[in-house]
Amino acid sequence: MKGRRRWLGAAVSLVALLGAATHLIWPGLKIDAITVLLVVVALVPWLGDLLETIELPGGWKVKYRDLQQRQDALERTTEEASSTARAALGAARGEDLPPTMETVHLFAEEYRRLRKTPRQPARTAELDQLFGTMVTVLPRVPGFDPVQAFGDDEGGIRLAGYAALYGRPDPALLEETVRALSRESTAFIQYWGIRTVAAMLERADPGDVPEEVFDLLQELLGRLPNGTSRREQLARLLDSRRYG
Repeated sequence: MKGRRRWLGAAVSLVALLGAATHLIWPGLKIDAITVLLVVVALVPWLGDLLETIELPGGWKVKYRDLQQRQDALERTTEEASSTARAALGAARGEDLPPTMETVHLFAEEYRRLRKTPRQPARTAELDQLFGTMVTVLPRVPGFDPVQAFGDDEGGIRLAGYAALYGRPDPALLEETVRALSRESTAFIQYWGIRTVAAMLERADPGDVPEEVFDLLQELLGRLPNGTSRREQLARLLDSRRYG
């Protein structure tokens, strides 16, 4: 961060020196307010680490960090919408798969394969689609126990547990699901686990939800990295409970 600020400071100083040189070489050159405005607007993306507020001609103020926070929130919302769309695409693919334990293990193998590939947007997209396919199949698998799946060493099996409850939310299993989520350390599983809990809370009677559920979720929120979609999801979930 310090290195970046030094480079930004050097860039701003360079622009100022170029302006001074231009004035010396062409002293008769007129620079109007529009030109100044355009230069400032061009510099705004590079000044976020240096300035809190820029005041432009006419009294218009740009609060860079506020704009950046809104942009970040918009990007996270877009990411969430994209993951939902990809999961829906995967759900359509699961309609013809047999609802058997063998299919569950095939899902786990596919999850394990994808996790070994390089971390990039394409991998996340495939994982979202896999989760969507699970959502279609898992609720129909005879004998599949989501709570038991949460304790499995295989990440794909744990993900299958959340997929089963996302497809068929059961408020009676809410506390066990939240306890499992509080122990989960894989970011992708956390993300869909939080969304599964949100779906279960929507169907639960508020009076039947133990306070410990929200205590565990609040503790989890404190451990999630800032700026991540899963933290944003959980923060909104807790805020809706607090102010809803």
